[in-house]
Amino acid sequence: MRFALFTLAVAAASVAFDATAQQPAPVPPAAATAQDRLLDTAVVRAPGPGMWKVRRGDNTLWILGTVSPLPARMAWNSARMRSVVASADEVMYEPSVVVDADIGFFGKLALLPSLVGIRDLPDDAHLRDVLPPASYARWLRLKQRYIGNDGGVESWRPIFAAQKLYEEALKTRGLSTKGVVSDALGDALKARGIKGVSTAAKVKIANPKKALKEFKGTQLADVQCFDRVLDRVENDLDLLQSRADAWASGDVDTLRRLDRPEASEACENAVLSGAFAEKYGLDRLQAQATAKWLSEAEASLTKNRVTFSTLPMSELLSPTGIVSKLAARGYVVEAPMTEPAQQSVAPTAVGGAL
Repeated sequence: MRFALFTLAVAAASVAFDATAQQPAPVPPAAATAQDRLLDTAVVRAPGPGMWKVRRGDNTLWILGTVSPLPARMAWNSARMRSVVASADEVMYEPSVVVDADIGFFGKLALLPSLVGIRDLPDDAHLRDVLPPASYARWLRLKQRYIGNDGGVESWRPIFAAQKLYEEALKTRGLSTKGVVSDALGDALKARGIKGVSTAAKVKIANPKKALKEFKGTQLADVQCFDRVLDRVENDLDLLQSRADAWASGDVDTLRRLDRPEASEACENAVLSGAFAEKYGLDRLQAQATAKWLSEAEASLTKNRVTFSTLPMSELLSPTGIVSKLAARGYVVEAPMTEPAQQSVAPTAVGGAL
């Protein structure tokens, strides 16, 4: 439920549909320069951080902490994760929220026209109409720097405009919100021939057309989200870059030092609260997802010798995070050590320290 991923999901709020039907054809990448080819041949695969261990007797739940963004050109050595997945009795996905509608393929096609304009402000408003003057002045300055003269974004809801600004700013630092860990985990599960256990909190919308119409006319309480993202872009790009490098190198001490509240919290609250969210049960999803993950984790520690999961790094580092709740319930929690500098990473047996 990070900001970049979550707000993309909101674009299809109240209905699941095949977005690929609306995607433009991919643009072929530019030809690699000689310097690019040299870098590719010299790349050192980043180890990433070690895993947290949660134990109950002889049973162990291994948890890999994730952060976003990460270095765009990073090559991650996922050998340790693949080693655990290869021996795991079960693999749990991290908590998430899913909004769906059981309407079938043709029903989804019929809804596609309704999705047009879902990210736009209602009543043909513009950002200057809904933002405080100070926030709008900041926006104009940062927009010119990172987005340029794109007039279309001025009609977007603040939460979507903020996401666009955030992603463009990350590109200038060589950072990306691409799901490096989730992609590698998917490959590991496919190789193992098993499916992960969902801990998603789900809600189904009985009348998605009506819900979409209501969502389009709803004023979201997203100015706080907007301001938090602007703060991130103005003040925290160095921090995000250092945190991404720390994750890549396995520097848990630095990750702990750089842990900050995410802008995503304000953005999630903007969508998962208010009258619209309460009407459709969205306001309960976050708590339900956390409770479901904890329930699955405790069940796995009762029945499985080895279980694997991922969690946002903040949930591992925070004294009030999900893992601290397991510690409070009597489970033994062991944090990993910082990676030794220049250590080569090879597959490790599950029984060893990761």
